[in-house]
Amino acid sequence: MVPRSEKRERVHDMSRSTTSKSARVLDDWQPRNPVVQAVKSAAAWACVVAVAAVGGVLMVGNRKFGFAFAAFMLAFGVFVADPILLVVIALPGVMLLQRIGGASTNLSVADLLVFLAGVISLFHIRWKDAPFLRQFMRGVVWYEAVLILVVVAHPNRYNVVEWFHRFSYLGASVLAGWVIAKSGRIRQAFRLFLAGAAVLAVIAMGVAVALHFHPAQFGAYQKNSIGAVMWVAIVVAQINPSWTGIKRGQARIVKYLCLVGLLATQSRQSAILLVVALGAALFLSPELRRRGKILLLAAVPVVVLVYYSFSINARNNPQFNSVAIRVGQISAAMHVWRLSPILGEGMRFYNLPQYVAVTAPPNVVIDNLASTGILGSVAFIFLVVITMRTMYRLPYTLGTLGLVLLLGHYVGGLFDIFWLGGPTVGPLIIAGVCLGLADMDRMKGDEQPAVAVEPAGEATAAPGHRSLRPVSRSVMAGVAARLSAARAVLLPSL
Repeated sequence: MVPRSEKRERVHDMSRSTTSKSARVLDDWQPRNPVVQAVKSAAAWACVVAVAAVGGVLMVGNRKFGFAFAAFMLAFGVFVADPILLVVIALPGVMLLQRIGGASTNLSVADLLVFLAGVISLFHIRWKDAPFLRQFMRGVVWYEAVLILVVVAHPNRYNVVEWFHRFSYLGASVLAGWVIAKSGRIRQAFRLFLAGAAVLAVIAMGVAVALHFHPAQFGAYQKNSIGAVMWVAIVVAQINPSWTGIKRGQARIVKYLCLVGLLATQSRQSAILLVVALGAALFLSPELRRRGKILLLAAVPVVVLVYYSFSINARNNPQFNSVAIRVGQISAAMHVWRLSPILGEGMRFYNLPQYVAVTAPPNVVIDNLASTGILGSVAFIFLVVITMRTMYRLPYTLGTLGLVLLLGHYVGGLFDIFWLGGPTVGPLIIAGVCLGLADMDRMKGDEQPAVAVEPAGEATAAPGHRSLRPVSRSVMAGVAARLSAARAVLLPSL
């Protein structure tokens, strides 16, 4: 028998010899010849020069192709250097509303960024470790599966493109948020988003002053699209959970800037969504109730201003105000729905030549009825129920922000076009971040009991959890011990 000390020394020598051999093999593979190294570096620089030359030629010949080629090469370089960075950019990228593609696609830069982020995220997700994400995506997958029937019934290019767009809108955005949380890049994503929102708010203030305090609108940025960014940024800055990594002073500055920016846009629906989201947050989170009671007082003048704005607009312009226009669009869409009540007329039906007089209905329920029929509307209700229930099941410290933003997003679909993309994707990305945090917290918490047993024998929920798991055996044992003690005291007296 060989002593254990000798075995340890032998094993140590074997590992050391193995390490030295592997190091020697790696050294042998290294190119020691300076000529080879020079050739490799020259080849790399030649590729860079060739790419730059091709970009220059395309820029001179056709500026659009030149910019597209330069953007593609930049995205490829970022992907090679840091793939997750493209996923992180998806959150602040929701403000890029410039349109790309022709009339058949009609997508924004934000839609393209979200799609690319979703594709990259697929390679960084282990579905086994993402139970909350699987629950959320179940609603998305079933909804898209039902929409395949609509695509088969109306096989036109608008219908097909919108099917992919909705899959990216609902699924890719949530996947991107989950990967942001998993990769530990939450602070970077939220800081970029809040900084971009603050800059957009300052620009909106300047435009409103230049327009003599009329609603701030410029280029592709309509007042409701700017307002969609403002109310989300205000909610993020106000709730500001600890996991965002944003300091309170920075969040306070962004909040006040975006509040003034929201006033500059005069977007009534964004003001309503802000009140709905913050009210729901105060109702759900005890921490926010302790430090945010003044928000309830601040919501009262906002509601009053919105009411008077509607009444003044209806009185001064009774036929062509925003409410009358929306009612006309909804009635036209309802006439289209009666033509095909089961499967609708197809997504983006209003782009077809026979419906040139019909526009996208500013109500998600009517839009689903006209485009996907009763079948698609039922599937959409199933989607809303599954996604909201999943967000509600998250620990309130991790899921409150995503829950109230998703609630505001769905409520906003009752006032405006739902499937726009761009700034309306922000709540879904943040909901994905909350799902990623909850999944990681669950993986870490599997080793610890979710029910804390106090000395008195009562079960209490672990911090941050909304509901209790079944009472543990130790609690039942404590109750049994108390009953036996009481029996021992009472029986002799009887």
